[in-house]
Amino acid sequence: MVMLNKNGWGLREMLLLSGVLIIFLIIAIYYIYILYGELDKRVTVDYYEKLEEKLENQAQVYLNDYYDEDLNSDYVTITRSTLRAFDLDISLLDNDGDACSGYVMANKSKAKVNIKAYISCDKYTTEGYESWRE
Repeated sequence: MVMLNKNGWGLREMLLLSGVLIIFLIIAIYYIYILYGELDKRVTVDYYEKLEEKLENQAQVYLNDYYDEDLNSDYVTITRSTLRAFDLDISLLDNDGDACSGYVMANKSKAKVNIKAYISCDKYTTEGYESWRE
């Protein structure tokens, strides 16, 4: 136990207390850094998932209003140029304002239409993205 003498804190006690405070401060900074990194990563992923969702919504409009053939179990690739031709394209820009590429795959299985958007940006690419489909 640290004892105070009549003169107050000694140098040894002050250094010990300062060392403990520095250790706690380093631990706190480390956990704040980790928390901020995870939050930033989640915000970034949410941003790109919203871009995919917007592309999927526009593809749904295209399929409902303009697609002439019946969907079946075979996948149909809907490119952005196809969407652009019907004035349905969206602006695909990443967080830095750089252009992204993308397309949508659609099929029908058990009377349910399945639509999945794939995008590729500098810092994010949807899993399963195939550049030759554009």
